[in-house]
Amino acid sequence: MSSFIPVAAGSDSLNRLHQWLSTALAEVSPLILILSTAVVVAILSWIVCWAVTRRYRRKTDQRLASIVAQFVDERAKSETILLDLDLGVIAYGRDGVLINANPAARKMLAARPIPEKFNAFISEYGQENGMQAALLLGSETLSGTVLVQDRVIRLRVKLSHFIDDRASSFLVVLTDITEQESEEKQRKEFVANVSHELKTPLTIIKTYSESLLDWGLSEKSPEGIRKDIWRIHDDSLRMERLVEDLLLLSSIDSKGIRVRMEILDFAFLVRQAVDRLQHQAQEKNIELSCTTLSKIPPVFADRTAMERVLTNLVGNAIKYTDRNGQVKVYLSFLIDDVYVKVSDTGFGIEKDHMPRIFNRFYRVDMTGSRMYGGTGLGLSIAKELVELHNGKINVSSILGKGTEFTVMVPAARKVFRDALESFRAGNPTVGSMHRSAAQELQQAAGDLGFTAVQLGELTADDADALLSHVLARDDHTGPVEKENVPKEDEQVAQ
Repeated sequence: MSSFIPVAAGSDSLNRLHQWLSTALAEVSPLILILSTAVVVAILSWIVCWAVTRRYRRKTDQRLASIVAQFVDERAKSETILLDLDLGVIAYGRDGVLINANPAARKMLAARPIPEKFNAFISEYGQENGMQAALLLGSETLSGTVLVQDRVIRLRVKLSHFIDDRASSFLVVLTDITEQESEEKQRKEFVANVSHELKTPLTIIKTYSESLLDWGLSEKSPEGIRKDIWRIHDDSLRMERLVEDLLLLSSIDSKGIRVRMEILDFAFLVRQAVDRLQHQAQEKNIELSCTTLSKIPPVFADRTAMERVLTNLVGNAIKYTDRNGQVKVYLSFLIDDVYVKVSDTGFGIEKDHMPRIFNRFYRVDMTGSRMYGGTGLGLSIAKELVELHNGKINVSSILGKGTEFTVMVPAARKVFRDALESFRAGNPTVGSMHRSAAQELQQAAGDLGFTAVQLGELTADDADALLSHVLARDDHTGPVEKENVPKEDEQVAQ
């Protein structure tokens, strides 16, 4: 019993402690609950705010990155366009300090560094062309040209303004107008040359006709009247040739020339042109010869145009060769091209004149070409007609020893093959020669029974048969001058 009582007493103490703790906890729990709830709410609010803020920043960063990327892309596109257009741009700020200059501008002004100040730029590039004076007078439109090395550069300055009319920036645009200036110069020279060429025979016709009217037919001898009338007739023919040449050039320039392409024996055409000019060569005791170096395939060309080219080259060679000289014509074939060379022992041409020898109305003064007559358009017409046939014409010369012109035109097989390939590739034919070749192919396809099949759908064997049929419908190869055909080793050396 004595041991049980303390235990019971201990139990009462524990009960009283438990009751006290329960009462205390009952009184304290609402405060803890409130505080814990507040803490939880605060933490959740912070988490939500952090998540929203992070998402907003991410979207803002993405939007900013997109704007920057778009800006960079647009700037790259703009610079690419400016580079493609060969347009130079220089920007100066409100304080007149250089902001930026694109590569095209630096290239155009390569000989001189771009000034860092706008005033220095205007002082350097705007004095001679009046831009600096216009700026001082308050003009908002500034433009002028400067010569940088051998290029002509046009400058245009655009001024931007705020509301208070103070200049905010200066934008300088540079354009290379060298080609335009050259074309304008050639146009003015062409007009001046035409006027001169027409004025000279008109003056002579007027003078001699006035002489006949003033003196009367009865006061002049028949021989004198005949000379006057002959001079009038000669200059009228000169005017007629000039007008015909001008009309031909106009037709070529406007793509309005009508050509009649056909398969021709080019070797026969060359020999025929040489035979027609033999009498001119004999009058000056000039040895004129024509040599065929190999078997010449047919060409697809306009007969009149090719005759004009050959007559002009051989005629010029005879005209500008002294008495007892030589003019040699060589004809040969190289891969897919037929070429003819016209070589003379005449005056020759200086190197300075060579780049302009095919310009319209251009004459080499040292040859005295004006005294030989002509319109000054022969070589330019020859070049235009050769290029109309997708050919090339070149010249080489040694002063005092002679000149050699070389004309290369594609063989007929190459022309037809290219036209057929354009059909098979689905590309439209370009140029009058290939259009005519396409018509010939369509007609030949009808002859072979290919009417139901497009030319582009022909097999390789059918295409070869078609080409052979087009070239074999007539015998255009012509005979080869056996006495002038060199041996095999000589042909290789040539």
